[in-house]
Amino acid sequence: MDALSEFLSIVRVEGSLFSRAEMTAPWGVSTRGAGDGIFHAVVAGAGQLEVEGEPTRSFRAGDLLVMPHGAAHVLRDASGSPVRHISQWPSEREDDGLPCLRGGGPGAPTSLLCGTFRFDAEGRTSLLPSLPAVIHVSGGQATGWLDSTLRHLADELASGRPGGAVLAARLADLLFVGVLRAWIEEADDATGWLAALGDPQLSRALGAIHGDAARSWTVAELAREAGMSRSGFFARFSERVGEPPAAYLTRWRMTVARAQLRRTSDPLIEVAERVGYGSEAAFSRAFKRSVGVPPATWRRAVRAA
Repeated sequence: MDALSEFLSIVRVEGSLFSRAEMTAPWGVSTRGAGDGIFHAVVAGAGQLEVEGEPTRSFRAGDLLVMPHGAAHVLRDASGSPVRHISQWPSEREDDGLPCLRGGGPGAPTSLLCGTFRFDAEGRTSLLPSLPAVIHVSGGQATGWLDSTLRHLADELASGRPGGAVLAARLADLLFVGVLRAWIEEADDATGWLAALGDPQLSRALGAIHGDAARSWTVAELAREAGMSRSGFFARFSERVGEPPAAYLTRWRMTVARAQLRRTSDPLIEVAERVGYGSEAAFSRAFKRSVGVPPATWRRAVRAA
């Protein structure tokens, strides 16, 4: 299994669809943002996205706009169009059960499907820091998968068939995986383990770590996996990922360990062995250095919360 698939088997990301927007120019909608990631799938029409500190992005039908950190933003048909907060727009519930914003002037229509990506605790720790404020996936860049998924999503919601809401949420999950792949392919100047997956050689090394967290990987072994010299691998890995291989291995082990402690009642020694520690004491020391408290204490606190 590749590194991203291994990661997504540990970290859970769930999509949910929460509204439509059917606007006619001129129109403009602002939001205060959210605690979850936000996406807007452009079904028809065109417009622009504005996020503070980011360049204005023009969008058109077939595009997907994602704010992984839930940033406040403005959507409108063109520069200069009046903007009102989302709470000031009239909303009605459609036959598919989704609230739908409607409004604007007499001009060209734009149709959006809007939703969220919810990350579990491990996702917020291990995934979000690697992602930018905005990811814009264009229909042309996505080479067909985005258009087909959006069409399926829109058709399913419009049909009103049983199970449509669940299927739509699963399609939103697929959208997020597609977004990650598209961003990885374009993230030439980005750093972090996720961006490093776009490097074929580093991707092989990351896949080895993700696929066998219990193994005591050495730099030499990982360099062989990547097909590189030891010194060249160490330098490139440290630069692109943002930390040396040994530090990343430990961080990945703690990600797996937290997921195991959160989702299972397995004894600590079993969790320890799965992430490469031969004793409960050694695991507890490493976990406390990384997380701040011993694993047993952390597990009790998470369950109490």
